[in-house]
This record gives sequence, structure tokens and C-alpha cells, in this order.
Amino acid sequence: MDFTQKMRLRGKAEEDLYFAEQDRALIEALHDMQENGEIDNWHKSSKRDSQAKPQ
Repeated sequence: MDFTQKMRLRGKAEEDLYFAEQDRALIEALHDMQENGEIDNWHKSSKRDSQAKPQ
């Protein structure tokens, strides 16, 4: 493995770590919002979805 490949891998590793930390922060924020009841019904279909599917 030459120097260029090592530097490319190092950059990718740093990028992966950065985005993993961002993902953890977002997941934590979502869990906090769910505990506070701010997104209690996020999984249920919205009113717009029910209007789009006439039965």
C-alpha cells in the first residue's frame, strides 16, 4: 500500500467517524423527542396519506 492509498483511507476513516457521531447525536435527539411526547405518533399514517388512498 503506497502513501496515497494510506492517506485516502485515513480521510475516509475520519469521514466515517464524523458521520457516525452525527448519526448518534440525531438518534439521541429523536429519542429525547419521543420521550417528551413530541413525536409520539410518527409511525402512523398522516391525514394526507389517508386522503391519497381512497377505500
